Parts: sequence; structure tokens; C-alpha cells
Amino acid sequence: MSHRANVAGFFLFILLAVIIVLQILSMVRSDRLYVALNKIERSIESDNSQVQPQTLSKPAGQTYPGDDGDWLIWAMLVEPKTLNQINVDNDIYSRWITELNIYEPLMAYDFDTMKLKPHLADSYEISNDGLEITFHLRGDIYFSDGIPITADDVIFTYQTVMDPNVDAANIANLYVDVDRAEKINDRVVKFYMKRPYFKALEVLSFWDIGIYPKHIYQFKDAMQFNHRVSNPVGSGPYVFERWDVGKEIVLRRNENYWGPKPHIKKVVYKFITNPIAAVQALRAHQVDLTIPEPDQFADLVADEQFKMEFDCLAVWYPGIPFFYIGWNEDTPFFSETSVRLAMALSINREQIVSKLVKDQGQIVSGPFYINGTQNDSTIKPLPYDPEKAKQLLDEAGWIDHDGDGIRDKNGVPFRFKFIFSAGSDMYTRLASFLKDELAKVGVDVVPDPYEWSVLTPKLSDRKFESMVMGWGGDILEDHYQIFHSSQVGNRGSNYVGFRNAQADALLEQIRRTIDPVKSDVLCHQFHRLIHEQQPYTFLFARPNLYAVDKRFQNVKIHNLGLNFLEWYVPKEKQRYK
Repeated sequence: MSHRANVAGFFLFILLAVIIVLQILSMVRSDRLYVALNKIERSIESDNSQVQPQTLSKPAGQTYPGDDGDWLIWAMLVEPKTLNQINVDNDIYSRWITELNIYEPLMAYDFDTMKLKPHLADSYEISNDGLEITFHLRGDIYFSDGIPITADDVIFTYQTVMDPNVDAANIANLYVDVDRAEKINDRVVKFYMKRPYFKALEVLSFWDIGIYPKHIYQFKDAMQFNHRVSNPVGSGPYVFERWDVGKEIVLRRNENYWGPKPHIKKVVYKFITNPIAAVQALRAHQVDLTIPEPDQFADLVADEQFKMEFDCLAVWYPGIPFFYIGWNEDTPFFSETSVRLAMALSINREQIVSKLVKDQGQIVSGPFYINGTQNDSTIKPLPYDPEKAKQLLDEAGWIDHDGDGIRDKNGVPFRFKFIFSAGSDMYTRLASFLKDELAKVGVDVVPDPYEWSVLTPKLSDRKFESMVMGWGGDILEDHYQIFHSSQVGNRGSNYVGFRNAQADALLEQIRRTIDPVKSDVLCHQFHRLIHEQQPYTFLFARPNLYAVDKRFQNVKIHNLGLNFLEWYVPKEKQRYK
């Protein structure tokens, strides 16, 4: 009995010893693994710091869907004039608020593949000649008030865009090649084209507009529709809650949304028009996201303490704007190509990129996305050459006849107003820079700032002499809207009054060319023509800059930019109920 007990005790001792040794080895291996992972992490951080300045929040795992709750408060530097996308006063700010949040299209671009995929439609067909496009609507879609979406709503949206009394010339130009729309049944609508159009599928999906509910928006007098700037109603994952003018716009999650609901319960667009105040509000956690000025962004990226709480994201994608100075050709100053060329030669754009945007940008020579195939990379921006500019101005008859330091012609001094958005520090500094640059060649620039809501009608009504702005891009660029001569009047987007028969012909041919290779050749020809004519002096393109609170997870930079609908906040970090 006692011998058996001794043997059992011996084996128990051996077993305990083996367990202790295994635990020690496990601890050693874990410690080595921890060190190895730290080395890998440091290596990755080092590589990322060389490739890009931004740091992303940790993406959600493949199996973790994210937590519901919390708000996203966006410090928006500009208050839009309207939330109606079928309106000439719509802008990038109104699209940020409504696009895919409230209004939804038939087809939507995938954020990674950048290809159109079904959204409100579940399928489509295009005839072999490209002149008939049929959409089949999903059977489970409805507006936020519970009314099903049908072909009637699609046709109503199209007819509203095309109504000549609706103030939407900037939108209607995209549909000039459409002949008519036909309802096949409640779930099927067919469009007939007058001629092929290379962006027909995108345009007829109402990608930039969304489908409007007929029972909400139908009108007898188009002025009723034109004056509807608030209370948007659509089918999207958010619904409009309120617009406190001068303060904020609030969206709340559509709890009856037909598709997968986003995690964030509310999105608040708080209007803070001073960029310094916006960053201060971010630091104080009064807001969660802002778009800083380039010089601010450079300072934030260098601030290690700031980056412990916030992500700094510089995002390149086809939707980024190109920035330009536009010359109104119906003024006595800019009707001649040689004078516009002189203006371009007088501006040191390398200094603009270096000093004004802190090297967060690239000088461009034309209106196409610099990383896209439509852009002709062999066309180099005009150099900084003030002596050549002076020669061109002399030849055009702009000479300082009275010796006051300002050129004149036919008794008119070369003194023009330069309008810009007063809320932008970058534009304010650009105006000062432009005044100094053109003074060197005998031209007097008068900076003329306006609030955004006042500025945009001046552009549409062409009540300006020169201006600065940025045009947001598309995956497939169609510049008919901003350069075709037909878009000069009726509050169209050809603000500068550019009229050129060769440009018109190229723009029309580009629209009809479906083959992307042939289309790119035409785009290159148009790029060169615009470069030679200089209706705009193209300044630079730069990435969109964001500063975002790190409590937001699943923040990813896609090929098409950021997708706010996929963000979430872990429950333990949520601030708002």
C-alpha cells in the first residue's frame, strides 16, 4: 500500500515538473513573439511614415460587425445654399451631406473597384448599339416614409431634371443625349438615347443626384421645386432631422432603411467657417472631423500629441478637385488668348504649392485627374516667365501710357476684381499672392472676398471679372458642362464664357466615343487645346485632407476615398446617445 503511494507520488512530482517547464518555455516563446511583433510593428510604422503622412484607425476585423451608436460631428467650413441636388446652386458641400446618405442612385460606384454596381436597381441591360438602357428595380426598396420606389419615381426624377423651368442647367446638360424614358412596369424603366454617350450608365443611374420620390416632390409650378432648398426626402440610410441656419444640419439614422443600416446614429454638420476655430473645436472634442487648411494639416501631421488622439488623412482619389483661376472672357481684360497666357506666365505656381499648400499638391496643366488615363501627362504646365508675360501684354496693347505703374488700353486701366470665398485662408492668401505677382507685370488685382452663399450666384450669373475655385472630379470626366459654349447662358457652369468651336466639337465627340482608348486620345487633344487657350489658369490638384477622432473605427482609405457609412465607435468609447 505504502509502495504504491510512493510510486504515485513520484509520478505526480514528474507531472508537475513537466507542467512547470512547459509554462516557462511558453512564457519565453510569448516574450520572443512579443518582441518580434514589436519589431514588425515598428518596421511597418517606419515604412508607412515614408510612404504617406496619415495613420489610419484600426480596421474592423472580418468577423466583427462593429457597434451601433454614437454621433459623427463634422466641422464643415461652408454652409451649403441648398440640399436640393437638382439645382444649379448645389455644390460639393450639399453632396457630402445628401449623396448616398439621403438620396440614392440606381447604380453606385464600388469604393474599391471603382466600377458601377447595382444599388436601387438589381440589374440592367444595354442594347448592342448603346441606345437603349433598361433598369430593373429591386423589389424591396422604399423611401424613408415607407412608400415603395417605382419606375414612376425614376421617370419623375428624369423629367424634373429636363424641365426647362427647373433651375438645373448644370445637371440637365448631362442628359442632352437622352431621347425619352419609358415605364415598362412598376419595376422596369427603359431609357432611349439619341446617340451613344460614354457616361450613359452613370448618368441614367442618377449617381450624382439620387432618385426623388414623386409623391413628395411633384409640382405644378417649377418655382415651387426651385425654392425647395431644405427638408430632403429620399431612400437612404439617413433622414433629414433639421437645419438650424448658420449653425448645423442634423441627419439621424433611418431605422426603417431597406438595406444594411450604418452604425452611427446621427451625423451632425456643424458650420464653423473659421478653419482655426474648427481645429480648436476638434482638439477640444467638440467635433469629430474637420478638413483643415493645408498649412494646418502640415502642422497637425508634425504634432505627435495630436496624432495620439486623431488620424491625419491625405486622400488622393478621382473626386479630388483641381484648383484654378477663371478669367471672364466677356470683360475687356480677358477676351484675348494672349492676355490669358500672360496671366498664367505671371504666376509662380511652384511657390503656391510650396508656400500656400505646404507641398500637399501637384501643379496641373489641365482639367483631368492627374493619375487618370484621360490626362495627358506629356503636357507640362506653363513656366513662370514674367518677362514673356510683359511682352505678350505689350503686343496686346496693354501698355502703361500714363506712367502710373498700371497698364492701360483705350483709356481703361488693367485693374480687375478677383473674387473668392472669404472663409478660406488658402484663397485669402492666394489673393494677396496674386496681387503681388501681377503687380510685377503692371496689372492691378483688387481682392474681393464673399461669403460662399453670395459667391456662388455671382459665378452662375457671371457677375465677376476673375475668380478662384476648385472643380471636383469624376471617375469618367465629361467637361461639356464647364467648357462647352452652350453652357455659357441660363446659369450654366461655363462661368468664364469660353467659346471655341474646336473645343465644342471635341467635347461632343468625346461624349459619343464609347471605346475608352479612342476617348482618351480625344481627351488628350482637348487637354492640349485648353492648355493653349487658357480659359482657366490651372493651379494645382491636392488630396482631400481630413483630421478624424481616433475613436472611430473601420476608417479606410479606398480607391474612391473615405466611406463614412462603414465607420463605427466601440461602445466603451461612445460619447453621444
